[in-house]
Amino acid sequence: MKKITLKLLALLGVVFVFSCVSEEENLEVIFEQDKQKIEAFVADFDVEHRKETVGESGVVLLITETNDIGRLPVNRDTIMVDYTGYLLDGTVFDTSVRSIAEEEGMFNPNRPYEPFRIELGVSNVIVGWHIALSQLREGEKATVLIPSFYGYGRDGSGRIPGNTVLVFDLDVVSVTGPE
Repeated sequence: MKKITLKLLALLGVVFVFSCVSEEENLEVIFEQDKQKIEAFVADFDVEHRKETVGESGVVLLITETNDIGRLPVNRDTIMVDYTGYLLDGTVFDTSVRSIAEEEGMFNPNRPYEPFRIELGVSNVIVGWHIALSQLREGEKATVLIPSFYGYGRDGSGRIPGNTVLVFDLDVVSVTGPE
């Protein structure tokens, strides 16, 4: 009986210690893990690119096609962007490109396959998109890695599990001023 009581007290102690970790501390741990996963992905990326990390956000752009004369968007500009979103393991979860949707077996005839319209800083898309697209000029292409905090966070969305680093191939088709 004494052994059972000691084991129960030890278990309660462990539970108490882990319950004292704040949400902010958990987010910091997950953010650091996401950055490590991103660095591992970048190390295996086999395309010539220019790598940029956007401030302290942890968002990494692997710019695969540059356009030095393209317009760099500012807040409230309209950006038309073709995209393919996938997980680090290569599983595609969404795309605006018909041929990719067909290739991945996710084609939906009721959905338009065309560049997606986003108003920078305003549109209701994940924060990671606003961060990344603010750095890409019209005509540029990049593979963008987004820590889960700037994606769908701990809750995930649909086929995207919580605390998941997102990868997007972005092709900035056009950038225009506010309408």
